[in-house]
Amino acid sequence: MNGNLLKLSVLVFLLIALIPLSSPAAGKDLKIALLLWRGETMAEKGFKDGLEAFGYTTEFVTFNADQDVTKLGNFLSSIASQSDEFDYVYTFGTTISRRAQLVLNNKVPQLFNIVTDPVGAGIIEKATAERGNIGGASDAVPLSRLFKITIDFFGFQKIGLFFNPREKNSLLIRKEIQALAKIHRFEVVDFRSPPAAQILKENLQKLIDNPKMVDAVYLPADSFLVSNAALIGRQLRSAKIVSIGSVRNFIEAGVLMGFAVDYYELGKAVAAIVDRNQRGEELQQIPVARGDFSLMINQTTSELLGIKKTEFESMTIEIIP
Repeated sequence: MNGNLLKLSVLVFLLIALIPLSSPAAGKDLKIALLLWRGETMAEKGFKDGLEAFGYTTEFVTFNADQDVTKLGNFLSSIASQSDEFDYVYTFGTTISRRAQLVLNNKVPQLFNIVTDPVGAGIIEKATAERGNIGGASDAVPLSRLFKITIDFFGFQKIGLFFNPREKNSLLIRKEIQALAKIHRFEVVDFRSPPAAQILKENLQKLIDNPKMVDAVYLPADSFLVSNAALIGRQLRSAKIVSIGSVRNFIEAGVLMGFAVDYYELGKAVAAIVDRNQRGEELQQIPVARGDFSLMINQTTSELLGIKKTEFESMTIEIIP
């Protein structure tokens, strides 16, 4: 009898040892609020696909502020009042992520995505211990490298900077470009473009009327500018000005070149953060995810400007038709 009990005990021990340590998270149901600034993007598709691939059944409740600050405030109040209903709040972009962090104040775990500088924007602290119940992904690209490449090719002395003075992300990028201007000795010409279509159109028209105002134009990862990528790309092409962007949408819309990360892959990276958190890691201890970037060239625009692909042969590039 004792021998049979010993065999049974060994069998039970072996069966327990074979159970994956991660099994408690597998197949768990989640409810996530998606707080968006300009509707769903490939980042959210990647996030959803990533969670599904990890085996989660997720209910998503979407709040699209549609670049309206009043709507955003109402949505945040609503989410804060029912925070117990959500496992996570996913926030897109710097503006929403910063405001959500202030309003929610760790009441519900927050996942930020497509935030260029989460520390500089005041969304997280450098020290993970002081970060709070928040984690996410950054879409930052190395501006110093991008500008060096552009200067090597085009040797510009004056660059036009389109930026939204109402968005923290735009102001941080402007500060970084001004620092690069001192290093590389070029002049920055500001084209302040707050979220008002008429002002943006007027700025673009200035360049069409006088394309020699600047040698090149830079477009940061700003939601208002990205939502007007088609207009911007079309007008800058018309002016035949060298243009540089940091979001894929810009290059697809006609901007000449730029570094950009893959939104879809960043979405999947945030899903991986959720999985790690569900398996027991504290959210604030998980490093901010950063996407791989690639140099992209718009073929139609490069041909219009008389730039040959052979000029970029020494580099790994992605050609956008």
